[in-house]
Amino acid sequence: MCGIFAYLNYLEPKTQREILECLIRGLKRLEYRGYDSSGIAFCGGPKDNQVKVIRKEGKVAVLENAVFESEEIDFDRTLDSHLGIAHTRWATHGAPSDRNSHPQRSDVSNGWWMKILFTE
Repeated sequence: MCGIFAYLNYLEPKTQREILECLIRGLKRLEYRGYDSSGIAFCGGPKDNQVKVIRKEGKVAVLENAVFESEEIDFDRTLDSHLGIAHTRWATHGAPSDRNSHPQRSDVSNGWWMKILFTE
């Protein structure tokens, strides 16, 4: 069992902080679906379309702390369009760990599904 929450905004300016708060809030509401680990994947916008992934073993609060203590995220940056996904995990295969946490990556193009959103 696990819980998945996605957040998309298109031409609706939001700060990175607002976006991440929404993703974490969505996960908290789904935590009963899996609470051994959680993670988020989000893009920085059309000028920074690298997918950022943060995954942590433990409850959503552990992930929340890791996200908002990150020095790599510009929380005040405003994005007109954005796509992010948050995921909780209930381990059925593999031990609970940061590495086994979701979301997992499987492509070599650095998040093709997020790049499509920002292609002109």
